[in-house]
Amino acid sequence: MPRHRKIRSDDPAPHDIGIPRLEAFIAVASQRSFTRASQLINLTQPTVSARIAALERDLGAILFERLGRDIRLTDAGRALMPHAQRTLNAARDAAEAVRALREGVGGGTIFIGAAPTIGTYVLPDLLRRFDQAHPGVEITIRNGRSEEVSRMVLDDVVQIGFERRLTHPEIVTINLYEDDIMLMASPQHQLSRVRHAPVATIARESIIFFDTGSSYHALSHAVFRDSDLAPRHTLDVDSLEMAKHLVLCGLGLAFLPRVAVQRELAAGELVPIEIEGAPPISRGIAAIYRKDRSLSPAALNFLHLLRTTYDPT
Repeated sequence: MPRHRKIRSDDPAPHDIGIPRLEAFIAVASQRSFTRASQLINLTQPTVSARIAALERDLGAILFERLGRDIRLTDAGRALMPHAQRTLNAARDAAEAVRALREGVGGGTIFIGAAPTIGTYVLPDLLRRFDQAHPGVEITIRNGRSEEVSRMVLDDVVQIGFERRLTHPEIVTINLYEDDIMLMASPQHQLSRVRHAPVATIARESIIFFDTGSSYHALSHAVFRDSDLAPRHTLDVDSLEMAKHLVLCGLGLAFLPRVAVQRELAAGELVPIEIEGAPPISRGIAAIYRKDRSLSPAALNFLHLLRTTYDPT
């Protein structure tokens, strides 16, 4: 009968991938370079290479394709990525929770994902107020379209996301505000004198559309689609700021979120044009976080600020 070796408590577990190996894996994936990854996590390149090799050996799969100097994730690497990120985030949150309990107050880290408009026009004031109440918290912000922000939250890449309102069984939603989208013109535009026009008139004007993959683009086009009209395209741009400045230069009209043009409206540099017979355009904006995630004290404090700011009752 074959003899079986006793299992000792200090033996490595099957697929013992470990936090240091996952840290090296994520660094190489993000930098697409072993050299840059080693600089990012303050290790030597041979150490990073050894950790990746050990990880691939224990998992029995190649995680990176080496194409000359370019390094890309394989299918196995892409499958591992969200789990690796979630594991590292959980370890970080656990350490932060213990440190916060030990030290009592202050410090911590928050990872935030934000759609571009929210990140540019809404988040800075929230961060200023949060910093005044909780100095010393480190904050990392990642931008992406709304669907990318929700994926960041679900994959534990970020703790809190800001995007358009959504319903998802794994996500908790905090409603923040209604993002009013208004047709804007420069004061020199002929419609600025009357400040209203039917859809058919507006469809003949030069219209600047931006961010073709976003809900702004879809909502803007819906105004004309509902009236069986095709708007005149003059310019398509991928930046809200560019669309705004093109309107300021008198090159056309654009549907822009009110939150992005408050200064220009107050200064009289832009004029809102009412569309006769068309309902107001808006979309709900929310903060989201994953339902079963244990949030750090710093993240919980940030959520408290959001709730008291947008729903003080």
